[in-house]
Amino acid sequence: MQCRRYEARLEDYLNGAADSEVNEHLSQCASCRMALEDSRMAGKWLREAWEPAGEPGSAFLAGVMARIREEQIRAQSPAAFWNPLEFLASRLSLTAAMLLLALSVYLAEFTPRRTATPPSPRSELNATDFPQPPGDPVSNEEVLQSLAERNYGH
Repeated sequence: MQCRRYEARLEDYLNGAADSEVNEHLSQCASCRMALEDSRMAGKWLREAWEPAGEPGSAFLAGVMARIREEQIRAQSPAAFWNPLEFLASRLSLTAAMLLLALSVYLAEFTPRRTATPPSPRSELNATDFPQPPGDPVSNEEVLQSLAERNYGH
């Protein structure tokens, strides 16, 4: 590829060295023209970055002073007492949320899995399994006799 021959010469051309071959190559090669333009822009930006910054304008100074006054007024207001507590509450709520998340993950991962136990076969009960209630008394004499047997009659 011919462009590799001109790579080193492009830097000299950028610094101001006149070279008719490089001029002719740049007129025919779009990629080298783009590379040369990119190099010019990079050099311009680097030079601008190293220039010392100028003095700040009066608008900047006025803005800074206004922010300082606002901060002083805010710090002297009665509501300023709550600011540290709000900060602490936000940190505490964040910590609680993280702890809850960690506990949830722990419980989800490390608790033993419950397996469904198959239902045990039901045993059927017969009428003979239950005691038979005593029959109804036929006469008043039977009622009195049953009360006497149970000491209900004193």
